[in-house]
Amino acid sequence: MAFEHPFYFLRHGETTWNAIGKTQGQLDAPLSDLGRRQAANAAAIMAREQVTRIVSSPLSRARHTAEAVAETTGAEISFDPELMEFHAGELQGKPRGENVSEYFEKRWDPPGGETFAVFAARAWAALARAASEPGVLIVCHGGLWRAAQEFVAVAPRLWPMPNALPIHVSPDAKSWTARVLGAAMDAGK
Repeated sequence: MAFEHPFYFLRHGETTWNAIGKTQGQLDAPLSDLGRRQAANAAAIMAREQVTRIVSSPLSRARHTAEAVAETTGAEISFDPELMEFHAGELQGKPRGENVSEYFEKRWDPPGGETFAVFAARAWAALARAASEPGVLIVCHGGLWRAAQEFVAVAPRLWPMPNALPIHVSPDAKSWTARVLGAAMDAGK
């Protein structure tokens, strides 16, 4: 699958579970107060960009972040369940530990969860489908950003992916160049 057009990528704002270090996976946790401020800041930054369409994970943390951007850009949102975070199996809802890092770095498969190989293939296909035309903003999860790096070199790597960090991605055949937009790194803190 080739990425022929530049696109935008945005991880959701901080959730209540991010704030206390719980593993979310595909469980749904709401945005925290900080997460809502981060989403509003990202929306203000994205209002200056040429966003033609938003494709989002249906999980509420991504959906609410996407809705904040849609309010400022006027872009329509569609939802793709294939953009959901990896299924962390028995780890979902438990304190985040080394296992989540091992999932990405050592390809450890969580009991009752999605294997890394299956997740990476799903993520790559969903990202390619979403970015099929110019000006698309993909709002999803940090795990998808990391999974894409199994298929293409990304510079800068931006891992772990900060919450609500708007990125413009310029793809070519073997690499992606990621450019952080605005002063989003310290958004809402």
